[in-house]
Amino acid sequence: MKDDYKKEAIRQYLRHFRIWFILVGIMAAVTAGVGIRHFAGGSGEVERTNTSAPGERVYDNAGILTDGEEERLREYIAEKEEQYKADFVILTISRPVEGYEALESGLDSSDWETNMTAIADDFWDENGFGYNKGFDGDGSILIDNRYEGQRGEWLSTSGRVEDALSVRAVESVLYAVDDYYDSDPCRAYMRYIDKVSSYLDGGSVRLDGIYYLGALVISLIIAGAYAASHLGKNKARDTTAVNAYVAGGKPVMQDQRDDLIRKNVVKRKIETSSGSSGGHSGGGGGHHVSRSGASHGGGGHRH
Repeated sequence: MKDDYKKEAIRQYLRHFRIWFILVGIMAAVTAGVGIRHFAGGSGEVERTNTSAPGERVYDNAGILTDGEEERLREYIAEKEEQYKADFVILTISRPVEGYEALESGLDSSDWETNMTAIADDFWDENGFGYNKGFDGDGSILIDNRYEGQRGEWLSTSGRVEDALSVRAVESVLYAVDDYYDSDPCRAYMRYIDKVSSYLDGGSVRLDGIYYLGALVISLIIAGAYAASHLGKNKARDTTAVNAYVAGGKPVMQDQRDDLIRKNVVKRKIETSSGSSGGHSGGGGGHHVSRSGASHGGGGHRH
């Protein structure tokens, strides 16, 4: 008889909480679908369509890197370009970009920011970088100027990368570079690549198949834990009648304090910032048009 009571209680519980199980099931199904698409190829099926740009990605004109570091960066960039379908270019220079020295060297402005922007944009445009198309295709370039007294890095973004990086995202990339700017330039440049890549993933670093498998497992765990937490409360009451479990067609919680879930809602005002080049927080941080007429985003830090 007691087995009948438990079966009836379980049936009533499943009926009452069926909407939650349905929602969790949908979440698990969607996660599994995305995972299947990923394992089947996903973005990996996109082929490079820009074949006119140079194959080189590391231009160490300032002589900062060792030969081994340059090769390491080339291999790392090739891997990330294949994964994220965007070009990653690094250019180091050592030249004046401010004041009278800049004008004497042939630059059109005496302003550090203006010249760093122009150098980055022009190098990208003139070489026709961009994974999907030259000139204004998907990708980014980081230039690092090591000229004494005028040091600093500048990031220029294009295409899908420009759209993905807001003003705050651009700052985040630059701060990641700053962490190793003096101590380990090679690592600083790899951080640039990693950080930009993370924003192409919607703000989180790609974990390949593990990410999707983990999401599916978590969904199933949530469903199982939810069921166990409610069904398990009455397991020890073997002799209790079914109406002790169910009242009016709905489960009776034995101790309301056990099921109390406290929800704290914190309201914060999110401040948006604008770059000096007219950036906006929704994407395209530091948006501007280069001298070649291409759309770019980006920003820089001085050291």
